[in-house]
Amino acid sequence: MTDIRLLTPQDQPRLENFLRAHVAETMILRGNLAHGGIQDGTQSYQGRYAGAFEGGRIIGVAAHYWQGMLAVFAPGHAGAVAKAAVSNRAVAGILGPWQQALDAQEALALDDRYRTLRSKEVLMALNLGDLRQPPPLPNQALTCRLATPADLELLTEWRIAFTKETLGGTPSQATAEHCRAEVERWVAEGSQFLLLDGAHAVAGCCFNARLPDAVQVGNVWTPPQFRSRRYGRAVVAGALASARSEGASLAILFTPTDHEAAKTAYAALGFTAIGDYAILLFKQ
Repeated sequence: MTDIRLLTPQDQPRLENFLRAHVAETMILRGNLAHGGIQDGTQSYQGRYAGAFEGGRIIGVAAHYWQGMLAVFAPGHAGAVAKAAVSNRAVAGILGPWQQALDAQEALALDDRYRTLRSKEVLMALNLGDLRQPPPLPNQALTCRLATPADLELLTEWRIAFTKETLGGTPSQATAEHCRAEVERWVAEGSQFLLLDGAHAVAGCCFNARLPDAVQVGNVWTPPQFRSRRYGRAVVAGALASARSEGASLAILFTPTDHEAAKTAYAALGFTAIGDYAILLFKQ
């Protein structure tokens, strides 16, 4: 018999073991748990966790986080676990394997009329020992480095543009403040990278989940005027080389199934498709 209940801090070791066994599908859950623990609150990485149990063993989990996002990995139980995890915060979006995310949306009665994004993504993985560094094009002098506070204005501008283009966000003061807070957090954590061609910043990416053994790549952005020069793959390769030098062995990312250029770029670095994923966002 399956038991669905909220998780407590005493459940964290069992949850960590469960997530470690499904690392590719649960990087966001795993990364947030490592930073925030099982603690529901308003600080970054905190959330309300619910699990599905069989015989005292965790077989599924969902977490409703501080900023309203719901992450789920609960094969066969996504709807029930999602309902148990949702707190009094609004659900800003759902992340997880494609069908599980749709099951969670249905269980939560989140009407499609209020959905701002429904993106089916391909989940890709790379053993960092197999990372292939792309050679620069002629006349390129590329350097990848960690971003610093001096880069905040530029990176916030890029994050706002990324949000508008890829996530369907609309320009507003609240969006700008949210984007700046995200970038400030990534810079402070040493997870935001910047690619320079000579002295000019041309692309960026971050690790939106980071653990000693694995990283998840996100926020890959090249301004339109710099596209078609392989800057995106170069900044991702530089960030992953840095993670590998610090001991990470696995990288995960997801990208829209219809984004052929991105899939080609990531395949050139050595990534392979391992499944599907969903990003569902809702009006607040």
